[in-house]
Amino acid sequence: MAKTQFNVEQIKTEAAKPLFAVAGATELAVELARGYATEAQKAAQKRFTEVQGRVSDVQSRVSKVELEPKTLQAQARTRVEELKSEAKEAQARFEARVAELQKDARDFPAKFEALLNEALEELNSTYAELQVRGEKFVAAIRKDGVRAVTTVKPAVRKAAKAPATKRTTAKKSPAKKATAKKAPAKKATAQAS
Repeated sequence: MAKTQFNVEQIKTEAAKPLFAVAGATELAVELARGYATEAQKAAQKRFTEVQGRVSDVQSRVSKVELEPKTLQAQARTRVEELKSEAKEAQARFEARVAELQKDARDFPAKFEALLNEALEELNSTYAELQVRGEKFVAAIRKDGVRAVTTVKPAVRKAAKAPATKRTTAKKSPAKKATAKKAPAKKATAQAS
């Protein structure tokens, strides 16, 4: 059997490592405890200062309170008068708001009818535009046959034009320009064929 040699210095070093770890943990615990104690002390001092402020505020309010019955009666009367005036003001504001809401309720049917008429006019104009467009397309089919169908732009562009014609009248004119651009494109396609 082979003899194992032990290095005493290495054993001492390895044996001391756990002790050092315990000492380090203890130091960390003491450091944290001191930190918490300092924070707790600061918080307690702050709270104590706040409580002292509140106590002095209450003491000043109590010293202002009159204990004379005549003074208390006068204060009560003035407060009752203040409350009456505040109630009258609140009632006036409430009545004004009710009147405003009643006016809005009376005006609502006219506003709704105007919006409805506007929507119907827009719908009718869109319908008329689609009708004219359809007539042109049918005329193109009658004239050119299948070539007219092949020159039709993809549906994506038609869908993009539809919201533009529905939103405002200002956007309807670019849609008409786009249809005007189609005519030269058709002629160019017809000439190329």
